[in-house]
Amino acid sequence: MEVDTQHDVQDKASENIALLRKGSPDKVITCCLEEEINNRDISPDTYKFLLAAHLIKGDSDEARLVWLRLPAPLKSHTELQRMWCIGRAMILEDYPNVYIPSPNPLELLVLSSYRRRTLQILSVTYKSLSLGEFQTMTGLTSRESAHETIDSLGWRREETARDSARERCEEEFVFPIVPDTRPSKTLIGLSELASYISFLENV
Repeated sequence: MEVDTQHDVQDKASENIALLRKGSPDKVITCCLEEEINNRDISPDTYKFLLAAHLIKGDSDEARLVWLRLPAPLKSHTELQRMWCIGRAMILEDYPNVYIPSPNPLELLVLSSYRRRTLQILSVTYKSLSLGEFQTMTGLTSRESAHETIDSLGWRREETARDSARERCEEEFVFPIVPDTRPSKTLIGLSELASYISFLENV
């Protein structure tokens, strides 16, 4: 019986991962909420996928509410803690702690969606930024991967000489290009629009 239960959990996890990869976080949220309402004993996986789906949508407020209503014993669950640490770092725009080392497949989906939103925001809020800033905000710590991403977007990068007190050094800058279609409420959702406005206010 226990083996069957483990298989059910694994099958459900695989199904949720597949839905998230297809860009259907709402379906995952609906399934998780139904389980939360109809069952007394909720598995950590249910809340883990619920948190992840909200974060993939860019809805950090809903993710925070999920964490707040989490049963106290589950808050010590390692994977739930990791997922919430990512979510909290997103809310605080604490980029180094968003992009955690060695993410599992679910965490990788969350980080990829956050990187896409960040790139979208950069394209409409920055005329230029240093390569270092770009790497911090996107989690692309490798210079090569950062260059590949910049080039794939058609953005310009340029090295600029700068004289310091002791020596002359080269610093690389990135020049984003505004996409043909700017973010809208329909495309990025209300929570992402709020993030977009927040970036504008702090630039």
